[in-house]
Amino acid sequence: MPYAVTWSDQFAGGGGAGAGLEQVPGTVVAQAGNHAAHCVATYRANHPRVRVHLADLSQVIPSAWPRTHAMWSSPECTFHTIAAGRKRLQGEFVDGLFSTNGTDETAIRSRATMHCVPRFAEYHGYLFIVVENVVEARWWGPEHNRGAAFDAWIAQMRVWGYRHRIVYANSAHAAAYGPASHSSRDRMYVIFWHESVGRTPNFDKWLRPMVACARHGKVQALQAWKTTDSCSPQRPWGKHRAQYIWRCPHRHCATAALEPYALRPVAEILDHSAPGPLIGDRYAGPRSANTWRKIQAGHRLYGGAPFIAELRGGGSTHRPTSRPLSTLTAGGNHHLWVNGTAEDVRDRHARLLTVDERKVAMSFPETYELVATAEKKKERDQQLVSMVGMAVTPNIARDIGAMAFEFITGQDLEPFGLAA
Repeated sequence: MPYAVTWSDQFAGGGGAGAGLEQVPGTVVAQAGNHAAHCVATYRANHPRVRVHLADLSQVIPSAWPRTHAMWSSPECTFHTIAAGRKRLQGEFVDGLFSTNGTDETAIRSRATMHCVPRFAEYHGYLFIVVENVVEARWWGPEHNRGAAFDAWIAQMRVWGYRHRIVYANSAHAAAYGPASHSSRDRMYVIFWHESVGRTPNFDKWLRPMVACARHGKVQALQAWKTTDSCSPQRPWGKHRAQYIWRCPHRHCATAALEPYALRPVAEILDHSAPGPLIGDRYAGPRSANTWRKIQAGHRLYGGAPFIAELRGGGSTHRPTSRPLSTLTAGGNHHLWVNGTAEDVRDRHARLLTVDERKVAMSFPETYELVATAEKKKERDQQLVSMVGMAVTPNIARDIGAMAFEFITGQDLEPFGLAA
């Protein structure tokens, strides 16, 4: 099949979006760019046909890139998120980029990467654009007017003829054109389409997972938004469970939360030939008090079954290996696999997930090559963990890419999830 849809991949990382988009027949990534050398090396190793640039994209002239039908953009998310309780700084709205009042210039430059989207769209007139970021990016703006900068950014895109829809999706549920991810990952996808095409993307077909309703059997779920301080059905925003659930679409059916069929157990991607050291030899001492507490709690709760102890802050504690992993992050390796059948928890085994296991949990192929460029082993390992933790999961890019293909070409694709 000749290539019917061509993509540009902006802030491309190690190629997660490209790996997913090219699973759609007739789709090819023509151009990609990123500022990190190890990410560019990884992209080139796995996508040899793609023209990949190592560059600060905020300084790149749009005419330097070839014209493509569509663009995927994943601007930096670090300074939009409130992970680890860090307050989002908003100094660019008060004293400007080079102020002397303690404003974080790095944070400002990071959020400013969002402006690359309208800049490139103005020149290239893409038919379809996807902007991926953390859900907190929706509130980009000064503290006294949360979201105002985001709304202004959307208005820029409308000037150039784009309509849009904001999608809040979890990668563990995305199985419309292939299997879902083995890990949970809530993200915001701002999807733009050019009004000149004369039709609207089929969001319902590609972004609503299948669920099992006790009364109606296998149905396509409806995203039901809660009413909280941050969201409502009239103003949806947020993450699965915290702000929305999936429920049966029938009006008179119970509103109970339903689980997507797509969920995949993390047990499928674990290397069971490497169980790790004995817990009593490594994790039962005073230096590992918090880890030891979580291991004991999981051991009691799951009755000796294998589980993942989540070694991060907040309310994260543990979950069974029959569920997808909690979100993989760029900040470190936080998933401890506890296994073995001994009654005494000290005689069970435990180890952190390997980079390759994390990679496959994010739905990258087992053969996907991760390339690090630092000299020291610790720095190399951190580069790989960071690269996986920041990646777009290929499965969600694949499903959105299928929707884009239908929108741009007018040709129908047969969904995997709906046909199953």
